[in-house]
Amino acid sequence: MIKPLSRLLIVSMLFSGCASYHIRQGNRLFDDLAYSMAIKEYQKGLSKKEFPEARIKMAESYRKMNDLPRAEEAYAKAVQMPQIQPVHKLHYAQILMRNGKYEQAKIYLDQYLTSVPADVTAQKLRSSCDSIAMWTADSLKYTVAVSNLNSGQSNFSPVWYKEGVVFATDRDSKGKTYEWTGRPYLEMYYAKGSPEKGFSSPIGLSGDVNGIYHDGPATFTPKGDTIYFTRNNYLKKKVKESSQEEVNLKIYQAVKKDTSWKNITEFEYNSNDYSVGHPTLSSDGNTMYFVSDMPGGLGGSDIYKTERVNGAWNKPVNLGPTVNTPYNELFPVIWKDTLLYFSSEGHYNFGGLDIFETVKTSSGWSEAKNSGYPLNTSYDDFGIALNDSGTAGLISSNRNSQNTTQDNIYTFTVNDLRFNLEGIAVEKGTQIPLKDVTIELRNIRTQKKEYAMTGPDGKFNFKLDPESEYSIVGSKDSYFTNTELVSTLGKKQSESMYVKLKMELEHIIVNKPIVLENIYYDLDKYDIRADAAAGLDKLVMILTDNPGITIELSSHTDSRSDDKYNDLLSQRRAESAVNYIIAHGVASSRITAKGYGERQLINHCANGVACSEEEHQQNRRTEFKVVSMQQMKP
Repeated sequence: MIKPLSRLLIVSMLFSGCASYHIRQGNRLFDDLAYSMAIKEYQKGLSKKEFPEARIKMAESYRKMNDLPRAEEAYAKAVQMPQIQPVHKLHYAQILMRNGKYEQAKIYLDQYLTSVPADVTAQKLRSSCDSIAMWTADSLKYTVAVSNLNSGQSNFSPVWYKEGVVFATDRDSKGKTYEWTGRPYLEMYYAKGSPEKGFSSPIGLSGDVNGIYHDGPATFTPKGDTIYFTRNNYLKKKVKESSQEEVNLKIYQAVKKDTSWKNITEFEYNSNDYSVGHPTLSSDGNTMYFVSDMPGGLGGSDIYKTERVNGAWNKPVNLGPTVNTPYNELFPVIWKDTLLYFSSEGHYNFGGLDIFETVKTSSGWSEAKNSGYPLNTSYDDFGIALNDSGTAGLISSNRNSQNTTQDNIYTFTVNDLRFNLEGIAVEKGTQIPLKDVTIELRNIRTQKKEYAMTGPDGKFNFKLDPESEYSIVGSKDSYFTNTELVSTLGKKQSESMYVKLKMELEHIIVNKPIVLENIYYDLDKYDIRADAAAGLDKLVMILTDNPGITIELSSHTDSRSDDKYNDLLSQRRAESAVNYIIAHGVASSRITAKGYGERQLINHCANGVACSEEEHQQNRRTEFKVVSMQQMKP
């Protein structure tokens, strides 16, 4: 008879052996890149016994499959294990970013950077987590909607062809599934239509281009008679493996015969030992951009360029660090031969793959720029197709999906930048809102004018155009008309511009002196200094804005020096200021000069009284006062 303790030991050994078998099977499948099948084996093994390595590999498998919710759940357990490596914390942080959990992502990016402080790309991802709120503020830049090209399966990377698009899809399984994802293999389909009008029912490309494994995405020569497309490394149903027993990607070429694609040949820079794919062609068909993880790159997959010379493609050139990072760059699309769109896991991004753009310059390619929200999200966004006018297009994304392993095609339109000008008119000093103030908005370049009248709250608002400068003039009877300037030049995202621009209007009181700030003269001099000109320019604007007033401009000295000398000096200073104003377009009949010397001191610093320099400065001032006023109409 077997004793109870022995029975338990035997059962434990059987369970342990059974668990180890499933883990070994899972590891074999993981090494074969059969992630969907490896997960099933890991689940069986881990249900019986804990294996830290298997726990980590299961999380990695979910990540490779793009199953974001399950990847997050698996990594949350894996990162608690002592066997975890820094790279796994980076991967967990990237999954958290893709799930929109930026605060948690920062924790694991910080831990990763403590171990790998020189990873500049990870530093950018960490910085990105702090910038999400700012980036998503411009939600008006694009309008994004689901395309009718979708079918319930994955659809992505549309490219313009003839009167419609060709895209990659796994809608037709042909009874075979891809062990990496557990989904059908990709084929290329064509649909007639446009983002604005919708598309007809897609049909598969005919001929030899849709085979038994992955085919797509693709690009076409200008005449549409030659296709370059991505497929697994096979030809005539014969699969070729690398020295690591991996089936890589290659670029193939086919030509159109009647209605079918025939005569498939290989791109000359393919290799059995690394992948080459995602081709895109220039407008003349003689420059190709593509993706490869060939040796000598910056890490991951990089974007390369090759040119066709005398009928042959020359040696590919890496686009360099302004475009490529140590992480993956994918899905390049060249537009108008100078603007390259691509997707990247690096640079400053929202998480996962984001769409970036770079401009071709005389010295290379400009620093990659994130194309912004909502074109980009925390999910994978890639495979852009922009129309000829640059106003609309298609993108691929796994956003808003119940199943993040499924990609969909979305339409988008590019909206004009929108700027809302919001301001308030208040009384100077009291800051009380002013009603019935006429606000004139004038576009300085086009001279177009718009008007608004403030209500009891003193508020006003306008819509502004991008790349424009405006003057905003506020006017009200018995108040000085005031002008402010506002500009949208160089602004790259929509915003509400709160013009604090408080449109401050000062009540006009005849014969009330108003001090002009910062009007200085050198000792015993009366010529206008450069730093005084700015203050006088403000008075020029007041007189220009208020054509119904005439003023007296007065100059005052302190009590030092002889009284008659001070009278003469102040008169000359006043005349000098008046001449400056007249020279700037104000009629001489509207302004008179008066020097008061030291006869209107505003403090106790009279002759013989000891005062500080600051106290004497209060008396050395330039003022103006309205001496007459006509009824001013806005």
